[in-house]
Amino acid sequence: MTDDAFTYTVKLKRGDDTQKCKVTAPDVETLTDRVDAVREKMGDWAGDYREIQPDEGPRLADDQSELGEIDA
Repeated sequence: MTDDAFTYTVKLKRGDDTQKCKVTAPDVETLTDRVDAVREKMGDWAGDYREIQPDEGPRLADDQSELGEIDA
């Protein structure tokens, strides 16, 4: 266990996935610096997460013009 008096959790969420980072510090000034650094790093990670695409589901026919044209 840490002796730091302050704790802050930074979360990055995409869909059902959540990335968490717990930041601790002995004082508010240090906490602010550490949280800023974590937010910057998680911002970089957010770009990577945006590029991850879910598996493609069933594709619709190229000539489909109405929802009723697909077989369930």
